[in-house]
Amino acid sequence: MKWMIPKQHGAWSMLILPFLLGGNVGGWKLAHIPFAIAWLFVYMGTFFLFQYVKQRKKSQELLRTVTLYLLIATIAALPVFLTEWRLIWFVFAMLPFGLVNAYFAKMKDERNVWNDVSAVTSFCIGGVASYYLGARVVDGTMVWLFVLPYFYFLGSIFYVKTMIREKKSQTYRNVSWGYHVLLVMAFIVLGNPLLALAYAPSLIRAIGFYGKQVPIMRIGIIEIANSVFVLICLSAYLYV
Repeated sequence: MKWMIPKQHGAWSMLILPFLLGGNVGGWKLAHIPFAIAWLFVYMGTFFLFQYVKQRKKSQELLRTVTLYLLIATIAALPVFLTEWRLIWFVFAMLPFGLVNAYFAKMKDERNVWNDVSAVTSFCIGGVASYYLGARVVDGTMVWLFVLPYFYFLGSIFYVKTMIREKKSQTYRNVSWGYHVLLVMAFIVLGNPLLALAYAPSLIRAIGFYGKQVPIMRIGIIEIANSVFVLICLSAYLYV
């Protein structure tokens, strides 16, 4: 059995930002520690499970890694769910999107934009679960905790497409630029300067980096820094 870590810079931001945002707004509890461990190993386990699914020649070593990761996730999650069983509803909400990701893995079409959108949906649901674990209430804040990170990650999907896989696509360029401009302008018009500020760096990098030869590693580092900025802005907005 081999210990492996997914080399997906964007996915790590999607995994961590909603979870931290939910805890920041809903309040941190000791239960967040095992919940974070479970969240981490569910992600790594399912990532490598999808790698296993698409393999023509199945790797037993990879399967052992998947089994161990999901076992760790289960052990970590068990006391959390025994304390707050209603978290199971968030698991049910994520399942359809996990099946979509499994389908695209089976088809070896993981770069499909709908696969990315499905993954973002699951990550944002996880952020809402993190909020619920702290706040123990179902309220309107949950909607914003889902929607606001979703806005950011959806823009990131379009941006990354224009920088790596769809460099020459005028359609993706127009969608990326148009989406980011509308997002910032919408919050300015609605009188939410903090939210406009949160997404402003995304607009700048979407237009400023387009057409330039930026190394993939640098794209990932910039996205992580941008995610930290977005987390700070969204936490300030929702906490108040």
